Amino acid sequence: MATLSGYITEVRRLLHDANGNFYSDSELTDYINEARKQTVRDTGCLRKIQISQTPMSPVAGGANPVIWTAGATVALDDYVFSNIFIYKVTVAGILGDTAPPYPAANYNYPPTTPFTNGTATLQYAGNCEKLNYAAFPDSVNTIDILNINLYWGNSRIPLQYLPWTQFNAQLRYWQNYIGRPVAFSVYGQKTAFISPVPDQVYTIEMDTVVLPEDLVSSGEVDVIDEPYTTPVAFYAAHKAKFKEQSYGEAEIYKQQYAQEVRSVLATTMTRRIPNPYGSPF
Repeated sequence: MATLSGYITEVRRLLHDANGNFYSDSELTDYINEARKQTVRDTGCLRKIQISQTPMSPVAGGANPVIWTAGATVALDDYVFSNIFIYKVTVAGILGDTAPPYPAANYNYPPTTPFTNGTATLQYAGNCEKLNYAAFPDSVNTIDILNINLYWGNSRIPLQYLPWTQFNAQLRYWQNYIGRPVAFSVYGQKTAFISPVPDQVYTIEMDTVVLPEDLVSSGEVDVIDEPYTTPVAFYAAHKAKFKEQSYGEAEIYKQQYAQEVRSVLATTMTRRIPNPYGSPF
């Protein structure tokens, strides 16, 4: 198991600075943490199953929305969803007998001003189809979604992935297209979309790649396991040499880092036979 002190020792050996004459521990710690994140980005090694729901909170740290229900009591800053929109409660009260009318003819899309529903006041906060990485359990440390399973009764249903252009053309044509989601797409850096827009609250299980938290104390054990810890020291050495403008040596360390990444990816892939008793064709 790799620790911060072990990383520092390894990087010092690469830099021929065993006595710490040129680089402080704090400086090397910064480079090591950058290297750990770069390794995860390049290999996708740090995967995590994150459990959430859809629709989910439109903001980081916000409460997940509940479906609009006539006569329900809502508190300030609660979130409710109806049709394809999520609303934030700006004035607490009791919801009315009629669901919010959006989207419909003669109304702005999306609604831009607060409106009264029963004795409560609601304000548009987001779309039910959006999955904001900031609202995930691991928040903005999430860098990619590989798979999504949706829980429906006793079933765990894998959602199909579609590239955004195809997803947008095929599944977002009708604004009021709601139901059980069947597909997802990643949009930009920190957002994903699902479709159809969920018609109720569904628990979702997301297979994600996440960035590691920074190592702080010398004995702290890295969440990245062997052999993916191997490239880290070379990238940290690259950063250290680049900082002192030794560009030739920095490039050598970077090339060695890339070679170590390729080696790790090649050596961790072993054979898997889907069905040893079935036909190969």
